[in-house]
Amino acid sequence: MSALADESFTLNIPPRFNPQQETGEVRIVLALSAAPAGSQLLVNGTTTINLGSTSTVAGDSVTFEASVGNAARIVYKPLSNFTGDFCAGNVTMEKNIPLRFIGAQDIVSYRMSTYIVGAPSAECSKVSRRTNDLAASILPAGDGVAPDLDAVFKGRLHLDVVLVLDKSGSMAGLPPGSLMGASKAEILHSAATGFVAQWSAIDADTEGLDFAQDRIGVVFFDSVPSAQSITGGDAPASFFVQRGTGPPGAMHQWNAVVNNINTLTPGSATSVGGGINTAMSQWVADPDNDLYLLVVTDGIQNTAPLLAPTPAGFLGLAPVSGLDPELRKRFIPIQSIGFGTPSAVDADLLTRLALETSGVNFLSVNATTAFASFGQALVAILKGNTASLAIQRQDSLTGAGPSAPRSVLVDASAQRAVFSVQWAPPLRDAFELEVFRPDGTLATPTSTDKRPQIALQSFDLTRKDIGTWTVRVKRTKGSKIDEKPLPYNLDVFFLERDLDYRFAFDTVHARTGENIRLRATVAHDGKPLTKLPPNAIRARVLRPSEGLGNILRAMSGDAGGPAVPSTDALSPYHRKVANLGRRVLDRVSPREVATVSLVEEGKGVYSVVFDKTDIPGTYAFEVMLDWDHERTGRVHREERIEQIVRVKPDRAKTIIATRRSGTTMHITVTPRDRFGNYVGPGYASLVRARLKNGGKLRSDVPVDKNETGTYEFTVTDVRRGVMPDVEITVDGVPVGKR
Repeated sequence: MSALADESFTLNIPPRFNPQQETGEVRIVLALSAAPAGSQLLVNGTTTINLGSTSTVAGDSVTFEASVGNAARIVYKPLSNFTGDFCAGNVTMEKNIPLRFIGAQDIVSYRMSTYIVGAPSAECSKVSRRTNDLAASILPAGDGVAPDLDAVFKGRLHLDVVLVLDKSGSMAGLPPGSLMGASKAEILHSAATGFVAQWSAIDADTEGLDFAQDRIGVVFFDSVPSAQSITGGDAPASFFVQRGTGPPGAMHQWNAVVNNINTLTPGSATSVGGGINTAMSQWVADPDNDLYLLVVTDGIQNTAPLLAPTPAGFLGLAPVSGLDPELRKRFIPIQSIGFGTPSAVDADLLTRLALETSGVNFLSVNATTAFASFGQALVAILKGNTASLAIQRQDSLTGAGPSAPRSVLVDASAQRAVFSVQWAPPLRDAFELEVFRPDGTLATPTSTDKRPQIALQSFDLTRKDIGTWTVRVKRTKGSKIDEKPLPYNLDVFFLERDLDYRFAFDTVHARTGENIRLRATVAHDGKPLTKLPPNAIRARVLRPSEGLGNILRAMSGDAGGPAVPSTDALSPYHRKVANLGRRVLDRVSPREVATVSLVEEGKGVYSVVFDKTDIPGTYAFEVMLDWDHERTGRVHREERIEQIVRVKPDRAKTIIATRRSGTTMHITVTPRDRFGNYVGPGYASLVRARLKNGGKLRSDVPVDKNETGTYEFTVTDVRRGVMPDVEITVDGVPVGKR
């Protein structure tokens, strides 16, 4: 009976043709008919690994261990494909590893995920990013002793996602540019509800795929973070709530998550670092699945623990038990959303936080852009599942409607389409969708869901559904007709079958005057998608018209006193920034400046270099994938990726002045780049002075008395006739010596 239960298969790990993004780990979970006790794994027909053991086989690391419930887990690390860390995959070769499960248990089903380096410019010692393009796969194959594997593929490994949500006092205020309407906290309730509903619909069971054990947790933070205990959550803390089973429209067990989010009430200050550490601590105590964080804040951190650069230059936090102080070395992807203008949130910090940890960052200034940012963040988390955006549109409906129809191209890779429309509170049940098939007939959804500010329709697709669908937004029957334009956000998500793609920047710390290289890796049916036609992948590039540092330098004082609730404590600099509000929204918001096309480098890797980076701020790349290819047919997808360009100080343009008063010397530094952009106030931690001799440096962190971006160091005990020998750097760049 034991021999009859043995099953054989081959693990295929294809090359990815990028030394920094080669497969570094494959995890496979085998669901068994009974507990895995006594089972073994035979590798390459020669090496037997007992349950709970790790062995080196042909230079690779193989672990065979018990998993949760009646399951066993295989962790395969193809170390022989690397000459050093996981960014040194220049000797990669395709691997086909014969494996045989030995045991009295039967393999009922399996699921697996493939991992690559998340942020190559930040950390390469471990892989953390899931990928589905050029991913590993299992091929049933008898080995002459055991029959070939006969089990159902259930899809990717399950996910744990924690929503880390700001409840500081400023969340009681209105979004930038608004004079009335819903507060930021009320919009956050709706946006987070939409996130949960969209994920529930995208990954509902289909064709054997089963994600019932995906989990969501929630952390609120103001001056003190608070992990939420939710009804139906897993023991011991009731923090993580499993999706469970049931019709997609009911959102399964996650209704309790939505109910909890709606209890968020604005409080006091802003401890972003506290929220992150609390979320990670909860997971360390219950690490069932891979963890992803989605951090949402409308302000600037002002309460410990603070996110701050470490000596290595990367962001760190006060340690959490079992995790490194540096966030890049925790290998937990963080998606971030800044809810406000680039002046009201620390967009630089949030972007660094995301890019250093293999996440994405988005900036939202109103309800519709907040909904769009949550949708983009959801797609980023589910990459490797994989989910994608067919279209995303922000529009308004005036009068009775309906809206003009929007075209949605459905191709053979889409196995499910989820149509979603969202609108701002306090309006409830305002809109619904009409979706039409390619022949013009009204489509009947597989499932629907409707919440106070979101309506969804899901369609399970077959080959017969390929073609151009249309969707239009209309008012819900009986709703009040308002002649004023009513904004909405329209998303159409696909659950992919064969197509996968990923965008990334070459560097996580872009600076003025330096090129931004955007790369795309595109695969279809697990193989590189090559020789796409010209302009198949193109991007609208948006950037600000003016640097924030220049604007802040031109302003004196704090610009008129507090404009946010007093419960959210602000420093003079933060108060000055918060009060810019509507006056600088147009000047710092990204605007289109160019359209560029990505060109193939080879093996399904496409890239473009953008060199017009003379203005600091948020650069957005709105990418469109649009082609007709013999392997895929006609395809259309959309995605947005953002990068912060910081001021790169220039020695010739930076102003350094000295002033002596008796035995005290004052040295002022006004950092600028070669284009004349000021670093501006708020960056004292980046300005450093090293005193070699000639006195005593009062503090290695300077003071910006007028919050204008002129930083002052004080050297005491300077003897008459002596000039202190001081070296000054800004953001790691030497700018002068005095």
